[in-house]
Amino acid sequence: MSNKELNKKILENLKMKIAISNFDKEDKPMSKQKILKMAAMFVIAIGLIAGVTYAGTVVYQNVFSKPEKIENYIDELKVNEEDLSKVISKEEAVNKAIEQLKRYKIDLNTSDIENIELQKDPNYDAITYVISTKNKDNFFIDASTGNLSSFYTDNGLSIEEIEKCTSSREEILEQAKNKMKEYGYGDEYKISYVNCNNSDDEDKAYMWYITFAKEYDGIFNEYQSVTMTIIPKINKVTQLSIQNEPFEDNPIEISEEQAIEIAKEKDRIINTENHIQKNIESKLAIVRVNPQVYLKENGLENGNETTTLGDGINYSYNTYKMDGRVRKAYAISIFYDNRTFGLPRTYYVDCTTGEVIGGDNIFDLHFGADEK
Repeated sequence: MSNKELNKKILENLKMKIAISNFDKEDKPMSKQKILKMAAMFVIAIGLIAGVTYAGTVVYQNVFSKPEKIENYIDELKVNEEDLSKVISKEEAVNKAIEQLKRYKIDLNTSDIENIELQKDPNYDAITYVISTKNKDNFFIDASTGNLSSFYTDNGLSIEEIEKCTSSREEILEQAKNKMKEYGYGDEYKISYVNCNNSDDEDKAYMWYITFAKEYDGIFNEYQSVTMTIIPKINKVTQLSIQNEPFEDNPIEISEEQAIEIAKEKDRIINTENHIQKNIESKLAIVRVNPQVYLKENGLENGNETTTLGDGINYSYNTYKMDGRVRKAYAISIFYDNRTFGLPRTYYVDCTTGEVIGGDNIFDLHFGADEK
């Protein structure tokens, strides 16, 4: 959607909310700048009085921006002096971990700590303290905010013992809900995902993975969620991660039909393999902005690279920074007759602006002769 179209939409919305017939009846034409200035003033006034957020359209008209490439990814993994100036100290990280872990009935003793190190994620400019204990427990603290992001604790069982800890789906769901209450999470968190270590035969499953997410207009937000790995038979949560990213609960201002047409047009541009469209599925979703469609459209690689580290381990990474913004969008999945594994391309079409703000499975999978 062009700026001109957006400006027109803003003015039309304003006219519906308040009678600004003067815009059409002025004997002396107003300049575009003056009209937009007046529109902005009315937007602010309406927003304050009635809670109407048309101003969001102005703010959101350029949701997607050109992604920044990380030129020296391996170097960027190293924590430098500038990074250290922006993070809390090790002592503060430990103290915050001790305090927050009480919520999960975990006692972290400083005498048990074996190692504390900083880990850096260049894609999100994130730095994390990893606190490891003699018991092989690991606790992850956001080095900027001091917030606990996840933990892993050893279950203390042998393989033979843990394989006997089977539970039914009903047992796990009830116990997981009780754990959320025990941890102090409210009813705004609802079960959005359930799986286990043996999905082919749940009766033999002993470890379950459950995500509780906040819900907006019937849509689960996985970026505001609590995910746990739980062994119901011994009533133990062995792993837990918390996501609480800012969510721009942007309004729906384009229709599903418009979003589908936008996705189809984008697909015509980037479908250079000439895959034959079979059918299209669409749903509203909460997604993270990503550069996949941009990279494909501009003839760039998918961003993934692999290097061999000093210990001989192959390390794969993405060379582009992620926007990090979480938005409501239409997820438009286009299926084809002749694509590897029958995977669709999914386009994220912002439901406010109509911009394509990312996607999933945009690049085709390629295999060597020995991998087919």
